Amino acid sequence: MTSPPPLPGPDLSGELLGERYRLDKLIGWGGMASVYAAVDLRLGRSVAAKVIHPEYARSEMQRRRILQEASLGARLDHPNTVSVFDLGEEERTRGERWIYLIMPLVAGGNLRHVLLDGPLAWPRAVGLARQLLAGLAALHSVGALHRDIKPENCLMSRLDGREFLRLADLGLAKAAPGLISLAPVSVAGSLIGTLTYVSPEQAQGHALDERSDLYSVGVVLYELLTRRAPFSGRHLDLLNAHVSAAPPSLREVAPLAGIPASIEAVVLRALEKDPSERFATAEIFAAALADTARAELAESPTGDASSTSRTCPPSHTGCNAAQASLAAWTRFEYELAQAEANRAARHDRAWLPLKLIMSDLADA
Repeated sequence: MTSPPPLPGPDLSGELLGERYRLDKLIGWGGMASVYAAVDLRLGRSVAAKVIHPEYARSEMQRRRILQEASLGARLDHPNTVSVFDLGEEERTRGERWIYLIMPLVAGGNLRHVLLDGPLAWPRAVGLARQLLAGLAALHSVGALHRDIKPENCLMSRLDGREFLRLADLGLAKAAPGLISLAPVSVAGSLIGTLTYVSPEQAQGHALDERSDLYSVGVVLYELLTRRAPFSGRHLDLLNAHVSAAPPSLREVAPLAGIPASIEAVVLRALEKDPSERFATAEIFAAALADTARAELAESPTGDASSTSRTCPPSHTGCNAAQASLAAWTRFEYELAQAEANRAARHDRAWLPLKLIMSDLADA
């Protein structure tokens, strides 16, 4: 695990921003900003305050990125994205200016922490990817590309027993051609993004559309399923691999993960080098995952398709409970999915593998 970069500047805990937001605790930082758990004194609610490091608020390009993130965050109203409540700027000592964004406080870490916790059952990995795609679809619907999708930019939380993923960090987002007009954040031919997750067209400095983000989601899902990214290496080797190397088979990389061949096929389609061979939209990608996973789970958790007909006899309590569990899983209602799987296993031991899968989802 790589350690975070050293904090560039003082810890601002205890400071008051805009005579309204009290910074209580530093909870994360990166090269461009620090994030604090804070309190909105006017509304009496907990929030997150993203404070831009002063050196990144001086150039016009960086200021445009900050304003762009605030503008996009304010437009988005979706449970799988991070909204922006407020944007502020104030002058401090020695002419130093602090720019900050106020956002919801998401206290569950990020998707990297989930990966570090241990192996994920493939249905859970698929469910998380579908939530990421739902947030991405919302971003695309307002005419912007993310361009830096990676586990660190997927924030995790739980609500009423459900696991929520929220797509965050829109500072590198860019308007898609012909859609909304935002200030550009890069010069022609420059590479923006994290190399492990960039698409082949990003790696080559070509024009991007929504399918570039979908490639990055494919990389993230590959990593969730196998616990390793499809490509690794030094800067140039990594870029060349994205452009020309075939990703290794997921089932060969992680032979004990139980990844169905049909799920592997969906991931590999997302990782096609030619954008025209990938899914056209986030919604289509998400639907392919949902349909494929539902079909796999509805077959037979024991590997015997004959024992689990998709149409249950009215009196077959175990089969009906199993179908209710699968339906709850597709809605991300993991606790209900676990309860129904337990009920199915009590009536028919053939559903014990389903019970184990759903227990992993609910207890993670």
